Amino acid sequence: MFDLSSPTTYIPTIFIIMVGIFISVLWKDARKNTHENTWELPYFDVIALSMNYINRNINPDGRFQYRQNVDPEITYKNDVYNSLRHAGTLYTMYQYEKLGLETKFKDNRIISSKYFIDRYIRKLDDSKYVVVSFPEEEGINYHIAKSGAAGVALCALSNLYQEKEIDLPTLRGLGEFLLSMTDDEGNVWAYYNLETNEVDTNAEAIFYPGEAAAGLLNLYEIDPQQKWLNAVIKIIMNIVNTRKTMKLDIPFDHWSVYVIKELLFKLLVKDQNDVYDMRAYAEQMAIPVLSNQITNPKNSYFGALIDNIRPCSLGAIMEGLASIYFITENDQLKMILSKALSIGNYFLAKVQVKTGLNAGGLPNSANWVKPGVTPNASVIRIDNVSHVVLGWLRYQNILKITGKY
Repeated sequence: MFDLSSPTTYIPTIFIIMVGIFISVLWKDARKNTHENTWELPYFDVIALSMNYINRNINPDGRFQYRQNVDPEITYKNDVYNSLRHAGTLYTMYQYEKLGLETKFKDNRIISSKYFIDRYIRKLDDSKYVVVSFPEEEGINYHIAKSGAAGVALCALSNLYQEKEIDLPTLRGLGEFLLSMTDDEGNVWAYYNLETNEVDTNAEAIFYPGEAAAGLLNLYEIDPQQKWLNAVIKIIMNIVNTRKTMKLDIPFDHWSVYVIKELLFKLLVKDQNDVYDMRAYAEQMAIPVLSNQITNPKNSYFGALIDNIRPCSLGAIMEGLASIYFITENDQLKMILSKALSIGNYFLAKVQVKTGLNAGGLPNSANWVKPGVTPNASVIRIDNVSHVVLGWLRYQNILKITGKY
């Protein structure tokens, strides 16, 4: 029977029994329907194709061409933009280098990083820096600073410190902003109103706490002050404690499990009860996704989810499942996650644009190849490509480590 590592901490017995039955059925189905040749998919090729798409869409000044279309005759002004997603794409580019594929895009990554720093990072006061979201770019009513954007910026930019491409006070300032946006319980406020100089305590954003924790952890790696790590653990434990009661309605948060994976692998969590709770949270989060994955190879959406065929979202889910693979100590769940990652990434490889000016792009919907879909289905956003590439990278890393690629 499948074991959630520490069910006594918060998961009722009846829920455990239900999960055990479900996992058993899912594993038999996955073994029956997964083709062995999915292990041999050329992920280097599909990753490289999408990385070249990202690289081609860096303008000379470093700004990304935020939107394209499968049909190259459809063009967009580059006034719709998102600073957080710019940072996320920079982070993907760095991970591509870090995981040992190629460094040929590094120069353009640096150019795009400098553009981001010059345009979007602003000093808030003597100790804090923020990442600005502009009304004219994001369709909002006033200038704001997102806690999630500061977190992702730290993920994207901290690596530049050793290369003297960014100064430590700027990075620390982003960290101080995140500390100021975190309360004593570990709740992270979403927005700071830059026009009234007030925290917006009413706004909520489900991924921002995980992004904030990820940013502070990246900062801790180059600036090992205990206050950064303490904040990371406080934020993560707040996420765990507030979401664990949601059972199968728990949201899938790839950032929080990425942070947990890093914390556990680097032995940064001293309280073993916290370790058990983090692991149980990650395993709990996997169950709803695994239950919704389409495992019948005759289905045209084989590898996607019953209620989700959006490449951007699925790419983020693949990122998260790869982190959970390393977090769990349950061998049966590892096998199921391997199969889920295999067919999920297979699906994403199928829906990637393969030819033409926008080869390597990932449209908003997998249905872009079908006639009669809405025009928005064929729009390629830069973050679509970024998330899918990172999902492939995380999975390919598993294949390398396990010797299956």
